[in-house]
Amino acid sequence: MKKIIIIACLLFPSLAFAQYYSQPPPGSQFPGGFHNRTGRLIFGASLGLGGMSDKGGDIECSNCYYGTLTGEISGHIGGFLGPRFALMGEAQANAQTLETTGYDDTTLVQTALMLAGQYWLTPQLWIKGGIGFANLQVQDSYGALAPPENGGAIMGAIGFELLSARYLSIDLQGRILDGSYDSSDYNITAASIGIGVNWF
Repeated sequence: MKKIIIIACLLFPSLAFAQYYSQPPPGSQFPGGFHNRTGRLIFGASLGLGGMSDKGGDIECSNCYYGTLTGEISGHIGGFLGPRFALMGEAQANAQTLETTGYDDTTLVQTALMLAGQYWLTPQLWIKGGIGFANLQVQDSYGALAPPENGGAIMGAIGFELLSARYLSIDLQGRILDGSYDSSDYNITAASIGIGVNWF
């Protein structure tokens, strides 16, 4: 009987040890291939090109001999509330040349500060929406040419992760930012396509 007890004491811890180390490490992925990013910080940035428009049509440079594109830059920081959803603060700026004199350009600049949510439909495909405050300025290299306009901002985006890892992603994304300004009855929409980088 003593031999059985001794064998059991030696054998069961060994079996438990073997079973523990034969299991895969705590899941780096959830069912469906979603990365285990729950509780992690998310921060990143994107750069893109596109166009701007208002209620009357596309915004263009009247005295340019070339088509002008809108430059876009954005950044965000926040956290994952689950493996597929992150809540973050988002800042975005779009700028486009309105006029050029050969030595100085006049530029329309729309910036926004928003609260945004991002949801992964698949491990690589995500959608994002945000709402917040917008600011619109017409400026040249010497500063603003008119008082800035303040209003509300709504943003929508979709992206696909070309590189998708637990701690890093690089994605191709499309973004639309709409700023509404009551004081001047302006409604400026900026659309862009760009590349984003995220760290988790």
